[in-house]
Amino acid sequence: MTRISFPAIKIPFLDLNKPKGKIGLDIGTSSVKALMLTPQKQGGYELTFFAVEPIDGERTKEKAVQAIKRAVGASGAKTQRVVISVAGQAVVVRQVLFPKMSNEELKSAIQYEAEKHIPFNINEVYLDAQVIDEKVEGNKMKVIIVAAKKELVDEHLAYISEAGFEVDAIDSDSIAVANAFIFSNPGLGKEKTAALINIGASVTNICILKNEILNFVRDIPIEAKNLENLETQIRLSFDYYENQFGKGIDGIYISGGGSKEQGIAERLTQAFGIEILIWDPTKNLTVSAKVNNQALKEVSSQMAVCIGLALRR
Repeated sequence: MTRISFPAIKIPFLDLNKPKGKIGLDIGTSSVKALMLTPQKQGGYELTFFAVEPIDGERTKEKAVQAIKRAVGASGAKTQRVVISVAGQAVVVRQVLFPKMSNEELKSAIQYEAEKHIPFNINEVYLDAQVIDEKVEGNKMKVIIVAAKKELVDEHLAYISEAGFEVDAIDSDSIAVANAFIFSNPGLGKEKTAALINIGASVTNICILKNEILNFVRDIPIEAKNLENLETQIRLSFDYYENQFGKGIDGIYISGGGSKEQGIAERLTQAFGIEILIWDPTKNLTVSAKVNNQALKEVSSQMAVCIGLALRR
């Protein structure tokens, strides 16, 4: 069985032994976004290229492939390898407590344990798991389990193959957004519970981080224009989280193309009594002189997934 590897929520952002850039590729329903980050010798990352290629009308394989070719091809990069992600109701991310065990033991236990926590037939998904906290009372550890339907993953792999590229790794949109947020806002989530809401053309990712550890993930098939339903689903997610963990939300941070819909920040601020902040995933990056800064600024809120993917090492 093919094994799809998802990253830890806390990734080693600085690795000077790997100077090559990596391309993050976000295949959405209305556009394909690509971005390359290159590690710098003095630390940090340089954004050396980005592209947003629209998909007109309903996304088909042909349209997706052509958009990928345009987006990645415009980079001029020599690498043929990209990091991609999947999202939606065919992707499930769950936090589970395990007895402390080795990585090898976890690999053996994950399939049996996943059956208790995911709403899919275990034979219809690709699975992976990652320890996120080894210091839980009672000799336990927190583990993130990720399950993605094979049909969805294979569809994305087919897009990349036909476009003439290779997949270096597959992530989930939500984990990529969380990693981008931690990198872009160092220390902001310490000792706090932060809700990240990434609003796309057809899917909204809700992630809740407590002390920069991912505690809750939900993908909902709602766009920004459906504000009433979006607000309702966010509230349900927050209520569920508070009931499960006994802790409310300290801050709400939104990203994605939908975050720029007129009035959305004000509407959500009024609904939840917390100031909604639109965060810029690019703010902690060095930008290459070859990049059009004004064009980047116009789409920066849409690049959270791409940046999280390109940060992966």
